[in-house]
Amino acid sequence: MMKTLETQWWLLDIPPEWETGQEEELIVIGDEDGVGEISITTLVKEDSPIDDAELLEFAAETAQLAGKGTAVECGDFQGHYYSFKDDTEAVREWYLALEGYLLLVTYCCDLDNAGMDDGAVDDILSTLMIRPTDQST
Repeated sequence: MMKTLETQWWLLDIPPEWETGQEEELIVIGDEDGVGEISITTLVKEDSPIDDAELLEFAAETAQLAGKGTAVECGDFQGHYYSFKDDTEAVREWYLALEGYLLLVTYCCDLDNAGMDDGAVDDILSTLMIRPTDQST
């Protein structure tokens, strides 16, 4: 049975074999085998929604490494996805936005394990949803 990771801004379903933790402002999700790790940072823009140009600006450094990104939907959020390898790791990055929320999502694993968790990571991110606001107050 899935467990739900809740932040003050969004929710995400996590398979039971994945562990979650928090390091300051960073949410960390890792599989029980220690193959790879998802990290999520949430940025909040108070005054207006985040537009695609802003997303691409945040992704500019990653785009230099990975090339042109792919448009992607992850649950309620939309944005850009990048994938690249460096000397030691396979890296997947998502820059996702909804309203005034920007999520920076990174999945890293050793080169030897590249692709092993891709399906599971995609499934996890497909459950990403904005936290419902309490309408009763």
